[in-house]
Amino acid sequence: MRLEWRNVLVSGMGVFTDGYNLYSISLAYYFISSSFHFVNLTLGLIIASSYYGAALSALLFGIIADKQGRKIMYGIDTALMTIGALLQAFSENIPELFVSRLILGMGIGADYVLSPIIVAENARAENRGKLMVITFAFMWGLGAVAAAFVEQMLILLHLPSYIIWRIVLGFGAVPAFSVIFLRRRIYETILFVSRVKPLEKDIKGIEKELGKKLTIVKDTTPFIKRLKSSTLLIIASSILWMLYDMYSSTFSVYGPIVIAGNLGISAIEFTYIAQFAAGIPGQLICMSAIDKVGRKPLIVIGYAGVSFWLMMYFLLLYDPSLFGLHIVVPPNPLCAAKSLVGEAALLGFTFYLLNYLFSAIGPASIIGSAMVTPEIVPTKIRGTGQAISVSADRLSAALVSTAFPLLLAKYGLATMIGIYSLIALISSIITLIFIPETKKKELEVFEKPISSQET
Repeated sequence: MRLEWRNVLVSGMGVFTDGYNLYSISLAYYFISSSFHFVNLTLGLIIASSYYGAALSALLFGIIADKQGRKIMYGIDTALMTIGALLQAFSENIPELFVSRLILGMGIGADYVLSPIIVAENARAENRGKLMVITFAFMWGLGAVAAAFVEQMLILLHLPSYIIWRIVLGFGAVPAFSVIFLRRRIYETILFVSRVKPLEKDIKGIEKELGKKLTIVKDTTPFIKRLKSSTLLIIASSILWMLYDMYSSTFSVYGPIVIAGNLGISAIEFTYIAQFAAGIPGQLICMSAIDKVGRKPLIVIGYAGVSFWLMMYFLLLYDPSLFGLHIVVPPNPLCAAKSLVGEAALLGFTFYLLNYLFSAIGPASIIGSAMVTPEIVPTKIRGTGQAISVSADRLSAALVSTAFPLLLAKYGLATMIGIYSLIALISSIITLIFIPETKKKELEVFEKPISSQET
């Protein structure tokens, strides 16, 4: 269907912007530090500011999306991203950079609510998984690669540091701006019109696009009853996403990039290798299998691989002699990574890439793409359910980003990686017990009838 692929393009460009903006700050940090003096607290706040903004906006946009429709707020999210990205480029001090990234995060949080819902509600059951992985995991990864490419081109031009970081951060406004007007012109989603708010103008627009009559079966169950009946699923999917981001949003910052440096690989080259050697191949496997094998098996298989390879990384740092290496690893997290040189560095880098590959096969492409909640809650409360998941995840990611350096200083890199290995196992158990399989199932399947006496 043309409608499906148009939504993938329009939604995907917003997700591309998310990937670019969230990844560019870590690449540009060293250049930003030439303009501003950071201490640990301010650095943590700058990195976490977009997460705080996302947590705030997600709830607002999700509630509006359930009451007024998905279309009404679509495009406002990318407008906020455009404004926030541009303001970053003109920030003259740390408070201004914080506010600009807060605004940027508000756009990203809104997009994390709206885009997954819109793609899911307009997709056919037989290929919904593939379309959502393309829209989110694949496009997010391309956005991260684009951030590395832009910075690399600016470095090759030998521009001053204070110019490089402003262009890198400001360039994030380009892909966001490119889809504002396209998003404002899309139709309301098929499911929202047929199940929640069947307005005549929306029905006619969708029927013209589909070339056939739209079947209207309005959900008459009260909103609050739908929300109560889905509470456990929303909590489970939110915890699953929080646990995923707990390790994915912090682990790559400490260790792998330093080890890559020991092998003569720059941070930009590290990005290319990680994406093209592990990220994209894993996503392609997920795309081809998700609507055949199912979501749950891919998540469990992926997390099994993540747990195993993180455990290998933990053992390498904890006791290198297990691998026939005779080196001393200090407890300091950055020094621990720096101590892995030669064969040890190659082993550590390989363990990281294999962890990243298995993550892309399942957890990153499914959980990290914000597609769990939209597939398991009813249409009437899908915006609110997704908003709760996004807000909980973004807030926890912000707190973890701020607290992680303190935990590292106290417990060391090896211990934290060992904990992450256990988190992967816990996430597999949560998936197996609480998350229903949605392979080739219509979204309405999960809208169980509720009796009028139920409270």
